[in-house]
Amino acid sequence: MTGFLVKKFFYDAWDNFFFIAALNFGFYLFLALSFFLLPILQTAGIVLFFILVYLLFVYLCAASSVLKEVSDYRRSVPADFFINIKSAFVPASVLFAAAVFVFMLIRLTIPVYLAMENLPGLGAAFFSCWVCLFIVASIQFYPAVYYRLGKHPIKSLKKCAIIFFDNTGFSFFILFFGSLLSVLILPFPGCTLLFLDEALRLRLLKYDWLDAQAAGQNSENHKLRSGKTKIPWNEILAEEKENTGTRTLKSFIFPWK
Repeated sequence: MTGFLVKKFFYDAWDNFFFIAALNFGFYLFLALSFFLLPILQTAGIVLFFILVYLLFVYLCAASSVLKEVSDYRRSVPADFFINIKSAFVPASVLFAAAVFVFMLIRLTIPVYLAMENLPGLGAAFFSCWVCLFIVASIQFYPAVYYRLGKHPIKSLKKCAIIFFDNTGFSFFILFFGSLLSVLILPFPGCTLLFLDEALRLRLLKYDWLDAQAAGQNSENHKLRSGKTKIPWNEILAEEKENTGTRTLKSFIFPWK
């Protein structure tokens, strides 16, 4: 499944290169504006900094909402981004709160525990690190979950936690690969957001299959559990693979030939 996910992501990213580039340009324009506001930031202090960070999350959530169309094999245009900005404030608020909480743990709580220099303090610091990792690995899906599974802030948080615990290894892989996209391979937020939505979209097909299987069984005599059932990914992804297709290196680089 992960191999097909990476393949589909690169195909969709290449086919929508200019659209994603436009989203990335807006992101870097926002960063440039923030840079020019640094003199004001030094005067206004932490308040303006938090406002800029919050607006950054608004931008990322609005971008995620339009990249959902790309993941679903549909075309989208930059104008759709501006239409969806209004809906981005709610998920951006959740992401901002999560980011502040993680920052407080890393910057304030964990150093205090480590400074205790005893076993309980070390244990508390270790537990806090795992809490941070859990939050980051689960909240990474939040914009995609919010727009794909219903725009409910609290329900979306619960679904992110469920997805993480039911797909822990997969979630860590997505976090690792997404970090590589952001830092090393394709340092553009649009690509990472598209990859996250692609990952969620394909993973949700597992639950559709489980629901279909459960509907065909007697619920009292046969209960399906995703962790104990072998998922036939080749069968589940058959239609997706047909829609995505295959390409040679030449047709990938020169699609007009």
